[in-house]
Amino acid sequence: MRIWARGGGALLSAAATGLLAWFLLSALLPAPATAPRPGPVLETVTPAQLAAMSVRLDATLQPVQLPDWLNGLGVQLPTGIEVADEAAATVRRDSGGVRSVTERVLAYATVTGKNARPRGPTIVRRLVWALVGTRAAAGSVGGLVQVLWLVDARIGTQLAEITVLPPAPPGLPSGPGP
Repeated sequence: MRIWARGGGALLSAAATGLLAWFLLSALLPAPATAPRPGPVLETVTPAQLAAMSVRLDATLQPVQLPDWLNGLGVQLPTGIEVADEAAATVRRDSGGVRSVTERVLAYATVTGKNARPRGPTIVRRLVWALVGTRAAAGSVGGLVQVLWLVDARIGTQLAEITVLPPAPPGLPSGPGP
């Protein structure tokens, strides 16, 4: 048999194996997320509360979170944004009295009100980590207030700290007044 026939057979065999592997992997592995999850962006702060604080959050795809054992080995995904743990560390470092961070979500934020304590540039459709948690506050019930922090996802600086307003009682309109 000629060498070209053997090479052609090996090439055909490799192509068939690759096609079979592609078919099996596409059938067994889940499809990648191509759209943000439906529903509200935050679970602990309602859209009505966000509107009352003059904050708009638009959902985006959430980055992959590697398991701790891989992070312990020094494995990191190539990315152009800060990871959620670094955003939480920024909040703990830059804000006094942080007790807990209960929710971390990547979103596009726009802040239009004056009730935020801005710590940087204007926030208009900016990619941020929206972190919800509690911090110590004198004179509040239990000594804690719920806070929404916005941390720039690209450079890791805290942009705003906004006290979360309590939800409106049923039957009353929510959101900013006239």
